Amino acid sequence: MQNSADLAGPLADIRDVVESFRTWQVTLPGWDAALGRAAAVIAAIPPQADLDHLLPGLVPDLRLLQERGLDAQPQVVNRVADLVADALGRARVPGIPAPGDEDWSFGDS
Repeated sequence: MQNSADLAGPLADIRDVVESFRTWQVTLPGWDAALGRAAAVIAAIPPQADLDHLLPGLVPDLRLLQERGLDAQPQVVNRVADLVADALGRARVPGIPAPGDEDWSFGDS
């Protein structure tokens, strides 16, 4: 996935919010602000990155959760959690070896 370094932080923040709620029904303090910041970062990534193909509907779903709340949108919480988990699983940070790499030495980062 391109822009992995730019996306890793916002996607991890989204994951923390939605998985805490989905798994434990815990609403983290500042969850709505965290989703708003993540949506803003993702929306600011240039269109040539084709994020709508990689993360279809993520930004509108984040805004919907912000407006209506996590407990009012369980299907959206599930969709966002699954999408983010898949994206994080595919993300690769430069200099960090991927599980399938033959050379597991860390490069210059």
